[in-house]
Amino acid sequence: MRHLAGKTMFAVYALASGVLLSAAFKPVGLWFAAPLAIALLIYTVEKFGKHFYVFAKFAFAFNVAGLIWSNKYVGVAPWIALVLLQTVIFLPLGLLKKLGEYWYFYLPVAFLALEEVRARFPFGGFGWLRIGFSQVDAPYARLASVGGVSLLSLATLLLGVAAFQLAERGSGLTLPGIAIALTLIGIFVFPNNSPRQTFQVLAVQGSVPKLGLDFNERATEVFSRHLAASEKALIKGEKPDLILWPENSVDVDPFNTPKIGSAISALVDKYNTPAIIGAVLRTDGKLQNASILWEPKTGATSTYIKRHLTPFGEVMPLRSVLTFFSDLPNQVEDFSPGTSAVIHQVGQANIAPIICYELIDDRLIQSSAKFSNLFVVQTNSATFANTAQSAQQLAITRIRSIEHARYAVSVSTVGISAIIDTNGVVLKSTKENIATSINSAVALNATRTIYDRVGEFAWLLVLLIGLGLGAALSYAARLGKRR
Repeated sequence: MRHLAGKTMFAVYALASGVLLSAAFKPVGLWFAAPLAIALLIYTVEKFGKHFYVFAKFAFAFNVAGLIWSNKYVGVAPWIALVLLQTVIFLPLGLLKKLGEYWYFYLPVAFLALEEVRARFPFGGFGWLRIGFSQVDAPYARLASVGGVSLLSLATLLLGVAAFQLAERGSGLTLPGIAIALTLIGIFVFPNNSPRQTFQVLAVQGSVPKLGLDFNERATEVFSRHLAASEKALIKGEKPDLILWPENSVDVDPFNTPKIGSAISALVDKYNTPAIIGAVLRTDGKLQNASILWEPKTGATSTYIKRHLTPFGEVMPLRSVLTFFSDLPNQVEDFSPGTSAVIHQVGQANIAPIICYELIDDRLIQSSAKFSNLFVVQTNSATFANTAQSAQQLAITRIRSIEHARYAVSVSTVGISAIIDTNGVVLKSTKENIATSINSAVALNATRTIYDRVGEFAWLLVLLIGLGLGAALSYAARLGKRR
């Protein structure tokens, strides 16, 4: 009975640590749950051993809870497949036991390394649940402007190991001191405040006729809703410098459908205000997800094609294998990706369009930030409406604003749409699943953060810092034990 109780408690602790970590992410959003979850995870391994089993149960519980939103409309099977794939990537953590008694000093760098792997592989990566994305409300969140989301993840993991050490008698104060010092540095990192001119944006959340996968099954309906919501806002509100529509707001190719193109031109001409729209294009027979700047008297002047396509949504990997089990993959037509960053220019505003899933791609965001002074995030949340997806995506957008010192205007078909400042603070936001708009001034800021100056390999530098800390702390612990 005692042996059975021990097995039960090991599973309970491991699963609890995973669920606790998921609570750090939105919509719960308890940032401090992340370091506490890491501390509980280490305690579980130390108490029960079973490294691989503990990490597997932890990872499974974490991904089940954190990604539960993904099953609402696409079904349970794809959700479980995603959870299992993400869980497998955590399993190498079980090898840390080979490092001996002080294996947990290397947990932060190992965990971070696997986050980088998950952000890139397979199928272009899925870094949605990187720990740093849960820390947007932490007092040290501005560390992201120094080392990106990777440094934010490392700081959080170090706090977790420090919390474990503090809970264990006689384990020393070295790591807690380092972790606390690092987070204090984050607290006192200068805010991203620089002189800059303002720019008036009207972000239109026009809603959709039907939530779920078939949000645009009625041709032109989504477009009509955004056109009507724009007219309503423009009649009563302050004249904006730019009208902004979300991803898929134009559900029929405006270049191949003259009626739609003419309606967009009529809107921007009437109010003498350019618009950035999100449209699905059919170019040379291929589908493309596009952000288009449409100007008065001129029409479309610049077009950005989404570069990082959503696997299993806009492109179907393993199609021949999956169709063996279901015909559903054959119902997904592959989109064609873009190849380069495009900056929409409206007056003094150099606008970097970011389309939905692209938010989790570090290198793509850095390339977009380089020549811009404003982010616009165009997204369509209809496929995951009434779930945690929109809140989690907003948190990721806030981290990106901190990383690059850019105001971000995030606009969705059904919400949450928001205005975010350079320090990740939400200045205005909408409720979900309603037709509404935000008419607000934003600041144009081209300041380059430390993270921008370090460049795309900042994550590698952060990994080396984590590795160095792990080695130094492990050596110090062994030295202290000999004495």
